[in-house]
Amino acid sequence: MNNYANANGVGNRDGDGDGNQGHQIPEHLLRVAPRPRNVTFTLTGRQLEILYVRWDAARIRVHQQIYNPNLPFQPYPLPPAWSEEARAMMVLWIARERRMFEMEMQELEYLLGLRGAR
Repeated sequence: MNNYANANGVGNRDGDGDGNQGHQIPEHLLRVAPRPRNVTFTLTGRQLEILYVRWDAARIRVHQQIYNPNLPFQPYPLPPAWSEEARAMMVLWIARERRMFEMEMQELEYLLGLRGAR
C-alpha cells in the first residue's frame, strides 16, 4: 500500500496546495491553546495534610488486612468535601504517586538483579 495520498490518485481536495488536505491545526489555534506542560497544579498545606493523614490510615488498613485480618476494622471516616478543582488535583497527584511507586519498584528489581540489565 502506498501511503502517499497523491500517488494513490486522491489529489489535493480542500488542501493548502502542498498535499496536506487541511489536516494541519490552524496556526491561530496553536497560539491560543495552553500547552499541557505549562499547566501546574498546587495543593494547599491543608490539602496535603489531609492527604498524608488519610494515606497513613490507608496503609494501616492494608497492613491489617494482610497481617491481622481477624481484627475488626475501624469504620471509614467521612471523606473531605473537595471542590472540583481540588478533586481533580488529588486524582492527578495520586496517579503520579502510583507511577512513581511503580518506577521505584522497577529500579529496586534492577538493583537487586531480579530484572535483566538495562
